[in-house]
Amino acid sequence: MVIGATGDVRLRETCDDLIEQKSGGRIGVRSSARKPLVHAAIGLASVAMAGGTAAQEALPTIDVSGQGGQAEDTGYRATSTGVSRIPTPLRDTPQTINVVTQEVIRDQGARTMEDALRNVPGITFSAGEGGTQGDAPLIRGFSARTDIFRDGIRDPGWYTRDVFATDSVEVFKGPSAFAFGRGSTGGAINLTSKQATGAKYFEGTLTGSTPKGVRAEIDASGQINPNIDARIAALWQDVDTPDRDNIWTKRWGVAPSLNVRLNEQARVKLGYIYQGEEGVPDYGHPYLPQPARSNVTGNLTNPGYYGNGQPVGPVPVNRSNFYGVTGGPLADRTTTETHILTGRFEYDITNQLKFANTTRYFAVDRSSRPTAPRSLGRADNTPFAAPTPFDQPDYNYPVGDMTVGRQHFWTETNNNLLVNQSEITGKIDTGPLQHTVVVGTEYDKENRWQHRAIGMGNSSNLCNPALPECRTDLNNPQQTGFGGEFLGWNKPQTTVADTYAVYASDSIKLNRYWDILGAIRYDMFKTSYTDLTQTNPANRFSQRTDNMLSYRFGAVFHPTTNSSIYGAYGVSYNPSAEAGTLSSNPNATNGVLLAPEKNTVWEVGAKVDVLDNRVTLSAAYFNIEKTNLRIPTDPNDSTLPLILDGLAVSKGVEFGLVGRITDKWQMTAGYSYNETEIVETTNLGELGRRLPNTPLNSFTLWTTYDITPQLTVGGGALWQSEAYVNTANTAFVPDFWKFDAMMAYKVDKNWTLQLNVYNLTNELYYSQYYGGHAVPAAGRYASLSVRARW
Repeated sequence: MVIGATGDVRLRETCDDLIEQKSGGRIGVRSSARKPLVHAAIGLASVAMAGGTAAQEALPTIDVSGQGGQAEDTGYRATSTGVSRIPTPLRDTPQTINVVTQEVIRDQGARTMEDALRNVPGITFSAGEGGTQGDAPLIRGFSARTDIFRDGIRDPGWYTRDVFATDSVEVFKGPSAFAFGRGSTGGAINLTSKQATGAKYFEGTLTGSTPKGVRAEIDASGQINPNIDARIAALWQDVDTPDRDNIWTKRWGVAPSLNVRLNEQARVKLGYIYQGEEGVPDYGHPYLPQPARSNVTGNLTNPGYYGNGQPVGPVPVNRSNFYGVTGGPLADRTTTETHILTGRFEYDITNQLKFANTTRYFAVDRSSRPTAPRSLGRADNTPFAAPTPFDQPDYNYPVGDMTVGRQHFWTETNNNLLVNQSEITGKIDTGPLQHTVVVGTEYDKENRWQHRAIGMGNSSNLCNPALPECRTDLNNPQQTGFGGEFLGWNKPQTTVADTYAVYASDSIKLNRYWDILGAIRYDMFKTSYTDLTQTNPANRFSQRTDNMLSYRFGAVFHPTTNSSIYGAYGVSYNPSAEAGTLSSNPNATNGVLLAPEKNTVWEVGAKVDVLDNRVTLSAAYFNIEKTNLRIPTDPNDSTLPLILDGLAVSKGVEFGLVGRITDKWQMTAGYSYNETEIVETTNLGELGRRLPNTPLNSFTLWTTYDITPQLTVGGGALWQSEAYVNTANTAFVPDFWKFDAMMAYKVDKNWTLQLNVYNLTNELYYSQYYGGHAVPAAGRYASLSVRARW
């Protein structure tokens, strides 16, 4: 959005609607042939609304709304982000930023944030574990579970984020902590919400999918009166996961928003997102018995399944095998209720300077009762680990004769967050220098309450996987309604976390060739954690305050008006209470005595717009160092506290291409090569090992071609090389290729049919994984959508 051009977005979308009614193009495809007319109208409106002075040429093309939406609708290619703290165009921003636009989401039939992020190289997903579940992405080798944002505001909830209320999904790699605060080691993820713009339309989509699934969405927009824009999105779905027995998800939601213009300078934006979900949690398949190495010497102490220390993969069983509890009062089940309520006030101080204040209340209630497949054993239900470690008689034990335990547990979590942000954003000239500045403050208050059910033997497991009654055949698991015993609830664990932050950034245009930039952020992160499950009263309450100063500086060189070469360096931190818990155990990674881990991040790269600025090419080299990794003082003595003296490194290259190659051909593609290593540690069992969930190679491709104004075909590919699942590198998931295809036919100006076929070759691969289990992705399936727009 151009500062001072109030109403540009509404005018642009109205023009798009009018032109789309005249064109024969498929709904959602913006033909470049009509852009000059639309852009000319927007430009004239901008000048008129700002007073028509010659000074308008100097207005910054930056988006300060912070409430979603792209500055320009360009199909697969975005030119800006929805985060007001990063107001410069993507081409001029010194870091890798991947944007999955609404048109990509629509063409692929993506349903969740995870689906959308499959378009971004260098991202993987951890599987659900214990009490921490929901979306769990990793970026460039480092967890980003707590680095998910919506409209630039942290979204810490443990739930699966549907995209029914999302315009785009953005990934900020490179140094980003100045904008997002704690964490952001490998990067941060931002979802931009659908907001009221004043465009007048109604769009409804009904999708049926194989083997059984129905999903319905609506997106309606209009005006209540000339000063109030309104929009509403809604969702309902009931979908089975193809080729995964007993796995299904029901989801429903609604997302209304208002944009109220108080006068020419002031606006109020209101939004609410509700998402409910019920389904069966998928904990997938276990790994073959893993080898082990001594933490003290690094020597092999357990030869593992093959008897030679060779890393193992997931058990080779049918993709459909499900080891959970299918019926009865303790059947596997997850339910969530998510509420996000937002109010934002914007005021134009001048044509080139804006003030904004945003308040958001966020709440997630989650109940999850999964089964984790654990404790592989012999045909007589004797676990391999008992009474002795995996030994020679069991090497290459027939998988068809194995049994597996059902570790069944039940966790309830309530999480809420109150955030207030204030920002001044815009452009200021000081003599020959042009400054794009952001100054802001933030206060967050997060509360989390959690407890876990008491099960067999007063343990935290409803079903003990070592007992015969909680075991089943690995190759042909039996459906069961026996989920163990529920004996009540353990005492709760509660967290109260307060964040106070101030930040500022300045991008200075020295001349037509050079920009320099600097940004700084101070966070005070105070956490109080109460764990009433501790038997020792002295260990029940922990408190810690961390003061973190993050920063970024860099430079951008413009050899031409449509290209940039950049370098940037930044610092970020991972406090011990980052995941919302603290421990009195000095040997725990969330120990109350541990200061934050420090990360140094630098990236150099280049971006260029080609083919009349329709396509953006990018390349980058990155280097991330966790310079004070938490490691044991002495791996032979677990009573000693951890120390901050290790080093983990992630480095590599990334390439990207996105845009409209011709008027009929669009593409988004990316490749990432990522080397990781634990370089320094006292744990010799991990020294020199690769970081988990980080394949060396990852490649993504999606492309569409308009054969006629009515018919569009497309397809894509995803490739990842093998990846380890733990820091000891004793288990891995194999490499894979996945291929998808689509076809859309515009019946008339209002109706479109779209067919998507996923996993064309029926490849068995694992969409989520961590040290305990790997979750097989869906097999080959198809969906047929009917979309109507008026």
